[in-house]
Formats: sequence, C-alpha cells, structure tokens
Amino acid sequence: MKKELYSYKNTSVNWAKSQGEIGKLLDKVGIKDVRFTFMSSQDSVICEFNYLTEIDKKSVSIGVRILLPLKSNGDQEQSKNRVHRALYYYLKTKFEALEFGLVEFVQEFMPHLVITDKSGQTKTLYEIIAPQYNKGLITGQQGDIKMLPNMSVTP
Repeated sequence: MKKELYSYKNTSVNWAKSQGEIGKLLDKVGIKDVRFTFMSSQDSVICEFNYLTEIDKKSVSIGVRILLPLKSNGDQEQSKNRVHRALYYYLKTKFEALEFGLVEFVQEFMPHLVITDKSGQTKTLYEIIAPQYNKGLITGQQGDIKMLPNMSVTP
C-alpha cells in the first residue's frame, strides 16, 4: 500500500505568495495568462495555462491543466499553502528540464495537455489514456489505446 507523504505540510508560505511566484516563473518562459480555480466541491485546485511554441515551423498554443488534490485534514488554508508550494517546485523543475534540453515541452507536460472533443468537453491526455492503460495492466492485454477518439487539440 502507498504511504501518504505530506511534503510542505508545515510550510509558512501563504498560497497567494506561491501563486505569485508561479506567475513570475511562467512569465519568464513567456506564459502571460495563468488561471487558478479552487474547486471546493472536489477538494482540489486547478492550474491552467497556455504555452506558445513552434512545432514544424508553425506557431501553436498548447493548453495545460494541472489538478492538485487538497488533503486538508481539517485545515484547508494549510492544504492550499502546501499544494501551491508543491506546484511551484514541480513547475520549476519541469522548466529547468526544458531549459537544459532534457525534454521537449509536449514530452514533459504530456499528462496535463488539454484536448477537446466535438461536443466541447475538455480532458487531459492522462484522463483519456490512463483508464485504458490501467485496464490493460489488470487484464494483461495491452491492446489498442484509443488516445483521441473524436477529439481535437485545444489551445
């Protein structure tokens, strides 16, 4: 069974300060618009932004959505502080990997990339692929994974 870790559980950095630092970090890599959404009904925080890059000499905007579960244990403010601090260092590490040329943007952010189906519903690639992959692990049959059934990329 997986052991619960509570990294940053005692952080004294307020979530609003971490959001500001995340904004500055994203600004350094050319991302001007970032949105944070508190989902109280789902005990989560969502961070979304668009990354403008070039693929095959064409400028494209790539949508990113990162879902952060709040594990409040009775103290929602401290949980917000904790997940925002973790997100700051998570993003910092990802952009350092990009800076050093270890990976490309799409490769590094693959699970968080946003796609939209024909009816306008959005999901991350992880939300689409993981259930099929997990089923294959359980059944022992790794068949075709339908990654993008009737879906298109969302900027």
